Order: sequence, then structure tokens, then C-alpha cells
Amino acid sequence: MLPFMKYPSAPFSSKFAPLIAAVALCISGNSFAQGATTSPQVSINDRAVVLGILAAEFSLQSGDVATAANTYYEVAKRSRDAKVAERAVELLLRGRRVDEAKEIAALWQEADGGSVRPHLIALALALTSADELRAMGAVTAIATLPDDVRASAIMDVARQLALHRDRDFAVKLASVFTQELPTSPESYYALAVASTGNENKRVGEALLAIDQALKLRPDWPQAVAVKSRLLLARGPVATGVESSPGAAAVALLENAIAANAAKNAPAANSTAPVKDESRELRLVLARTQFDLEKYAEARKQFLALAEDGLEDADEMRLAATLAAFQGKDWDAAEREFTDSLAAERGDAAAVLYYLARISEARQRWGEAVDRYTQVPRGDRYWESQLRIAGALAQDKRMLQAISHLRSLKPGNALERLSLTQTEATLWREAGENVKAFEALDAALVTDANNPDLLYDSAMLAERIDRMDEAEKRLRRVIVLQPTRAHAFNALGYSFADRNINLDEARTLIEKAHGIAPDDPAILDSMGWIAFRQGRLADAESYLKRALEKFQDGEIAAHLGEVLWAQGRQDEAKQVWDTQLKAQPDSEILKKTVARLAK
Repeated sequence: MLPFMKYPSAPFSSKFAPLIAAVALCISGNSFAQGATTSPQVSINDRAVVLGILAAEFSLQSGDVATAANTYYEVAKRSRDAKVAERAVELLLRGRRVDEAKEIAALWQEADGGSVRPHLIALALALTSADELRAMGAVTAIATLPDDVRASAIMDVARQLALHRDRDFAVKLASVFTQELPTSPESYYALAVASTGNENKRVGEALLAIDQALKLRPDWPQAVAVKSRLLLARGPVATGVESSPGAAAVALLENAIAANAAKNAPAANSTAPVKDESRELRLVLARTQFDLEKYAEARKQFLALAEDGLEDADEMRLAATLAAFQGKDWDAAEREFTDSLAAERGDAAAVLYYLARISEARQRWGEAVDRYTQVPRGDRYWESQLRIAGALAQDKRMLQAISHLRSLKPGNALERLSLTQTEATLWREAGENVKAFEALDAALVTDANNPDLLYDSAMLAERIDRMDEAEKRLRRVIVLQPTRAHAFNALGYSFADRNINLDEARTLIEKAHGIAPDDPAILDSMGWIAFRQGRLADAESYLKRALEKFQDGEIAAHLGEVLWAQGRQDEAKQVWDTQLKAQPDSEILKKTVARLAK
């Protein structure tokens, strides 16, 4: 559906009341007073037009949309009236008759070329059907609209272009505005969002365009919001020192908020209300801080927004509570979620779910079960049912947990998979690797080519020393998902760790590295296969990179062993000692130290 198309639910919509009323005038011999248009108008005493409108509306009243659309289509072509054309387009779209809707939209543009709506509708139809000629025509027409409506129309076009899948063509369309209206900030805003879309592509081009928009209109809230998103998407940039994209985005937003607040401050002795244009930016800042996991700062912003007393106050309070939850401020989160439930604010199912999560976090397992049980059917129901089993298992009621899982009836393939994986996880966490493997193996009987089941069961097969099964299943995953880096890595690492098939192990691990070059687990494998093959310098380089990205006992054990093999025992001990302080229970690290540092 086109985002700005709203179909009337009643057969006689209010905006067409003049047309219907005109039927009575026609019968009495009077003429129909048409709305202002740019094309020659057909008088209401054109009996075919009048009777067509009347027949179409009666068809709608009886629920026959197809006949009404057909009639309006013919009447629009005959009358060339803007209101008739608009009605025809709406009805044709209800029947998904896009080609005919485009034809009538063109008539509508001719009949009411000074209005925004027909051009926006024509553009949406052209983009939907990849009709470049009509799309270019609609954008060109919008660029020539009167000044008082053109800026908002360009912003509407920008929203459409952001959603369009063809970035090259979106940029081509937006470039019409920058060429025809080079002093309009909206032109460069449209170019920025057309360049990047909602997928954060072509970020460098988009930043150049949005900077030009901000040069023409400094601290413009909509442009600042877009630039903050682009900074986050671009990532760090070396400028002498490495800069944080998150810090840059936050600083941009805070500076713009301060500038807008100063600009919009009421004049001395003035009692006139002043629009707070910085509020949109304050909301973007709160969401940005939340996404950056700065939950305390985000919570402060959401609470301040709630204090504004606007219609979204309850939404802002719930967002603040969610920030408290994510920041592990359990006291505040539990108190506020409980208050929300009592006051019937927000989605009750979501509130109950988060209250249960808080009970889990506080290891109040029985309470967690009770709260999850209250979550009604809906989006969070299935996960809540699975979490009931997890809470029961944590409460040392393993048999009850498994019984609960086996009583559930999944409604689709995704639920079947999550049910099996949950049972396997509970058995594995209980130290019952054989039972975990058997749970996954049973699911494979009916879903033999499920790559997730195959991968998970391969990992368990390795734990229970069924290496042939592990290898067979990983090879099957690679066939089914040839870009699944961790399947290549797992098989290659399995060979490297056992010091067998080293050439194939290297090939497999390098394939994984090509798919996911920055994954610390794969970097660890790259280092370990290099060590097995005697390439100690390469091994050290990969393992140091892996440990920088992820402080892990196994990686530290491997790096220390490589250093040890190079005669750098003191460095090896330092790596081990540092990691043992962080992970005193790492079995592989303790075993490596015991084996080498005797």
C-alpha cells in the first residue's frame, strides 16, 4: 500500500460529497460547480459523467469495488476532473490495478498540477512499478511547485526515495532537486537519504549531501538526525587518533539541541508559546544513547521527554524503564514495570515478560515461572514458555523442565527448532551432553537438512567424542550453507586441534576467514593452524589480534603456547596470568599452564 493513501471506509466519502450532491443539481437542470483545475472542465450536465459517478457509488455501497473502479476509470478519462481522477486512483489501487492507476494519476496531475498530492501518488506508483520515465516526470513537476508547498513535498519525496531499492535511480531522482533548486536545504536532504536509504549504503556520499543541507540551514533537526545516523553507520575514522562514531554522533546531537534551544527561547517579557524544535533531536539522542548501551544517559533523556507532558509521555516513561532494565537497574525497572502494569500503561504482555526477566536476573526462579505463565498468547508467548523451562532447570527441577518443554505444541518450523535447541541447551548445561545430542538427533529424523540442527548436533558430537559424526554433519552444513563461516571454522579447527589433515584444515579455516575476517574465533583458528604448521610469526600475529578483540581463556592459552614455543616464556606467563585473573575457571588455560609451565 502506498504510505499516504488512505481509503475511505464509507461508500460515500466526505470529499466526494460535492460530486454526489451535484447529481441532484443535474436532475434539476443546474450546472455542477467544479473545483479549480488547470484543464478544461466537463459540465455536470454531461449525463454520462453524472450517471457514472452515481452508479459507481451505488456499486461501492453494495460492496462491489471492482465495478466501481471500472466505472470511475471510464468516468475519469471522460471528465478529466481532478476529484474524479483521485477517486478512480484510490479504487484502482484497492484492486491492485497499478497500470490503470498510473494512467489516471497522469490525468489527475494534468487536472491539478499545482497540488502536491497527485504528483506524490504518481511518484509512488512509478517507483512501485520501476517506471523511470513517470518517476522522473513526477519529481520534475514537484520541483516546479509553488514555494509554499514545495519544501514539504520534497521531504515527502525523500521518504519515498529512502525506501526505494535502486539506490542509483533514487540518487538520479534526488539530483533533479539539487540541480533545479541548489539553494534549497531540502534538496540536499533528499539526496542524502536517497544515497543511503534505510540500509546505510553510500554513507560517504550521503554525508557530503547532508553537510550541504546543514550549511544552508544550520542545526536543522531533521538533517542533524540523519547525520547522526550516518556517523554511526560510517564507523571510526582515523584523524590523527581514532575517533568514536558514537561520541561524534552524541556530540553532534547535543550541540544541535543546545543551538535549537537557544534559538527557540522566548524573548524577554514574552508570554507567547514557542515551539521546541529540539525535541525531535532529544528523542534521537535518547535512542542513540540506548543503542550505544549508555543506558543511564538514555534513561535520563527519556524521563526528561516524559516530563514535557505530551501525548507520548507514557511511551517515554516505558522507554526509560526499558533503559533501566537494559542497564541492570533491577530495582527501578521492577518498580516501574509493576506501576505500568497496575496503571494499564503499555503492552501488558511485554511488561509481564520483562518482569519475569527481572525475576530470572535476580535468580528468583519460582517467581519467574509464575510471571512467565501469566504472559498471554501473542508475540512473547512462545519465548516465555521456553523460558519457563529454563527457570525450572535453574531451580533444580530438571525433569519438570523437560516435561514442560515436551508438553508444548510448536506452531511452525521456527518454533520446532527453538524447542529442540532449548531442550538440548538445558541438557548440556546440566552436563548431560549425550542426552543433549540425542534431543537434536531426534529432531533431525523429521528435519534432516536443517543446518542449525546439524551444526549444533555436530558440536555436541565432538564433545561426546563421536568425531566421525561431527565431521559428517559439518560437511553437510557446508553443502547446505556455503557461506556459513563457523561451519568451515569448526571443521578446520577440529582437524588442527587433533593435529590431523592440516592442509585441509588450513583450507577450511582460510575459507572461514575470507567470509568473516574479523571474527575472533576464526582468528584464533588461523593462529592455531599456523602454529601446527610451524608458522610461528603468523600464529602470533593472528592470536594477538584475536585476543585484542575478545579476552578469552582459550585464545590466551594458544597465544601463550606460541610464545613459549619461541622461547619467550616470560611473555607467555604474563599472557596466562593476566587472563587467569579474569577467567580463573578456564579449563583449557589451566591445563595449558600445567602442561608447559611446570
